[in-house]
Amino acid sequence: MAEAYARTVIGESDEGQSGKPMDRRSRRTRAMLQNALVKLLETKPLNKISVMELTRLADVNRATFYVHYTDIYALFDQLKRELIDSYKDIIAHHRGEILQDDYEPLIHEIFEFAAANESTSLLVVSKSGDALSGDLIDAIGAYCNELIDPLSATQVDPVGPAVDGRTAGAVRDYHFAYLAAGIVGSLKEWYRRGRREPIDLVVRIAANNTHTIGLAMLARNIGASACESADAQTNPARR
Repeated sequence: MAEAYARTVIGESDEGQSGKPMDRRSRRTRAMLQNALVKLLETKPLNKISVMELTRLADVNRATFYVHYTDIYALFDQLKRELIDSYKDIIAHHRGEILQDDYEPLIHEIFEFAAANESTSLLVVSKSGDALSGDLIDAIGAYCNELIDPLSATQVDPVGPAVDGRTAGAVRDYHFAYLAAGIVGSLKEWYRRGRREPIDLVVRIAANNTHTIGLAMLARNIGASACESADAQTNPARR
């Protein structure tokens, strides 16, 4: 198994609203507010949560809340950014394996991280989770695309027709959006089922499915798009 990340999402960032480093007390206060928000999101959507009930649950006064956040949405956005940044760190850590079309270490790390940060990961399946999971899919897909981008030129048979960069980019966008949706979808399904299945089993299923649509499939799709573009140029009537 790949080396596990020790990073914890809740309250991990050391910067406050002003961008300046926070002291230990401020970090603890913010963690209390973030944990309270996660708890409330288990039962109601974000737009139904008030600062008053949040601070009451966190045992923090309202004035202190506004020292750290402008409103509830700012708090949620920070949680979302920290969660997405954590997944980006994991993806970057496994870039070499992704380039070898081996997704199991990456997916295992994602599931282990989710299990270690259960309260924050539950945001993905909460009443506000659809928007968050969509943002997470977009971020994972875009970041994988960014990491794999240098390989694009090698993903087409050199004796086949050339493919323009814009078309190759579109193919990559669709490819990694589909791949990211599969990984996040597997994670959501695992939580929906109460995490009854062992991580190793779910990871193996997700990794096998992901490998099926890995870099070899990306190469075929880019190659196919090149052939279709060439055919459209030589046979205008088929456009």
